[in-house]
Amino acid sequence: MSNRWLFALPLLMLVIMAGFFGYALTHGARDPADIGAPLVGKVAPVIDLAPLREDGKRLATADWRGHVVVVNFFASWCAPCQVEHPLLLRLSREGVRVQGVNYRNKPDEAKAWLARLGDPYERVGVDPDGKAGVEFGVSGVPETLVIDKAGIVRLHLRRPLTPDDAFARIAPLVKELSK
Repeated sequence: MSNRWLFALPLLMLVIMAGFFGYALTHGARDPADIGAPLVGKVAPVIDLAPLREDGKRLATADWRGHVVVVNFFASWCAPCQVEHPLLLRLSREGVRVQGVNYRNKPDEAKAWLARLGDPYERVGVDPDGKAGVEFGVSGVPETLVIDKAGIVRLHLRRPLTPDDAFARIAPLVKELSK
């Protein structure tokens, strides 16, 4: 009879592990969208990037002081960036100050991409070697941050935006922080 229990032991262990896993999934205190966002609650890194456009307006964190901004890291070669792009256009049309960082992308390709899809960005800086991305903790594109008037990172989404992200999280947060 004791040998029968040995056969049941692996199954019992699997059931116990599945129980712990299920509990962690349903009772976790962390938002999966915020995982790996170490800058949330901290001052945004200082950047000063050359402009993508010929208008000469650089993308610098110093220009954001006193304003709530959404900073979006994108690239023309990034398929998810194209998917989220209409959401950024709509946020911009609704008065959200959207800043763009052209991440590890050829400027001419980014200009053509924005000309084709529309340009939601107030300013666009060029980050050809990814140094600004490293400063902001970017692991890939697209990634989007909300930065408050004092320069504090309030939200960092490390994935393509969804409509819920744009209009149930970002837009209300920007409105609240702008008061």
